Amino acid sequence: MPLAQSNMSAMHKKMSVLIHQDGLSFFIYSSKGIENRILKSFKHESNPIEILQEIENIYETEVNLNQQFEEVTLIYNHPIFTGVPSSIYDEQHQSDYLKYNVRLLETDVISTDDAIEVLDYKTVYIAYTNINNYFFDKYGDFNYYHYSTLALQKHYSRNDLSKSEVIIDIKESQFYITIFEKGNLKLHNSYPHQAAEDILYYTLFTAQHNQLDPENMALKIIASAKNDAVYDLLYTYVREVNYVIDSNTYIEDILCV
Repeated sequence: MPLAQSNMSAMHKKMSVLIHQDGLSFFIYSSKGIENRILKSFKHESNPIEILQEIENIYETEVNLNQQFEEVTLIYNHPIFTGVPSSIYDEQHQSDYLKYNVRLLETDVISTDDAIEVLDYKTVYIAYTNINNYFFDKYGDFNYYHYSTLALQKHYSRNDLSKSEVIIDIKESQFYITIFEKGNLKLHNSYPHQAAEDILYYTLFTAQHNQLDPENMALKIIASAKNDAVYDLLYTYVREVNYVIDSNTYIEDILCV
């Protein structure tokens, strides 16, 4: 009986895996909350072959990953994506949506997430075939998304519909900028960064391009840790700058779908 109870407990657990070029994040969770976090940083930006090798290495050492889960979700966090209005999306033109943003290879498999109807938005991106195959062989059916799809749903649920709002979501080597204007999605994109000045440049550039006045817009920062250099530089040019108080919880809510 105790063994059967343990198996039942395991089957009620879910796992989300965040896959990006700078590392991996495994979250094992249940209705009670997150039970295990397994984080792995890479020494350099890695390609899909190198990422898969790291995943295989982690499975050899992490006992908690070698169990059955009620649900497994992969989340791709990379800049190989674009957003398309779902009202005009045409599956036959998937490659056309991406080819102006990234260099496509013949082996690339283009994926699309379900539309976010309230935002008229659909994410088109590359999901790594070798990694999808690995998880299918290990767990069978699973879900996968681009980070943008899940993040936009979360941002919209917390958006102030009465004003213009800019959200910057900072990751290791890239960051996302999302602009809402009274609840309408104006922009969502990803930009590289190595210094605080990069974040400032792209934030002010996109604000200007979308006719937003830094004196009147609200700027929210989402990051796993506060960075005073980023905040101070942004606050020099933008009137209202705030970190999301519960940034780590906010991010984990996005990932643990």
